[in-house]
Amino acid sequence: MKISKLVVITLCSVFLFATACTKKIDVGDFDSAKWIGDQEGCSSQRAEMIQDLIKIKPNLLALYHKSIIEVLGKPEAEELYERSQTYYWYYIDPSPKCDQPSENPRKLSIRFTALGIANEIDIK
Repeated sequence: MKISKLVVITLCSVFLFATACTKKIDVGDFDSAKWIGDQEGCSSQRAEMIQDLIKIKPNLLALYHKSIIEVLGKPEAEELYERSQTYYWYYIDPSPKCDQPSENPRKLSIRFTALGIANEIDIK
């Protein structure tokens, strides 16, 4: 079976476009596995990682939803806001769902644009 040159060129163009649109994830020596393993902050490992998290905050800006999930795991909460913006929340201190919750747990808040790009990252 012969594949036409047009099909090959089209497939190559689609591949190049798709790979060019994703930003490489560079989070330095941040221990994603440790962060992801501490669901809801119940083990207080995330609280111990706060300085590492502050260091990588600039690297998380402009990443897509999928890339954020690769680094930080699935968020503990998410909300669709006006104009198709999305918020992700990750507990840093033990959440109310933990056996020994914090009174006022800190959270990492990430706001995404309608296109799914992280444009605001806060620790509250």
